[in-house]
Amino acid sequence: MPLSQQVCTFFNGDNLLLISKCITIASMGIGAGAGVAMNGTIMPTLTKLSGASAVSFWSQMAHPAKMTQLSSLITAFLGGVGVYYKTKNKYFLYGSLLMLSIIPYTVVMFLPINRELFAFAKSGLADVDGSFARKIVTWNRNQYGRTALNFAALFTTLYGALKEGEGDNKEKPE
Repeated sequence: MPLSQQVCTFFNGDNLLLISKCITIASMGIGAGAGVAMNGTIMPTLTKLSGASAVSFWSQMAHPAKMTQLSSLITAFLGGVGVYYKTKNKYFLYGSLLMLSIIPYTVVMFLPINRELFAFAKSGLADVDGSFARKIVTWNRNQYGRTALNFAALFTTLYGALKEGEGDNKEKPE
């Protein structure tokens, strides 16, 4: 079989579709897991640290955490839309749209507080009045919403993947 035919067979076959489904679901799981780590360990720990230590730690972990969330979001969205395009499994589309909804949620709920937290970190001021600690508590509360969106996307997509095996997403003869 010529190489061009092998490539065509791979990209149009079930193997790539299975890989796409796995990567999509795994990306949603990574986003959900990162959210649980933030809510359950990282942010509660920050509230126990002194102001200067908390500010330093938060400002150093914010960008890598953002990249983890963004890469899992983009991968899950593109993968889910691709699987929907190939299979018409609406649950992959719903999960993708739930992942995409994290962007406006983040813009509304996190950008204002992140600006304040970064400004505080840049200023080098001590957290004398506890304002940084209060903002961390607010940030963590907002993070619960983002974590919930990740889990909603994950469970919606998993449901669709499991339901697909039952044949519910196949075209029904008339």
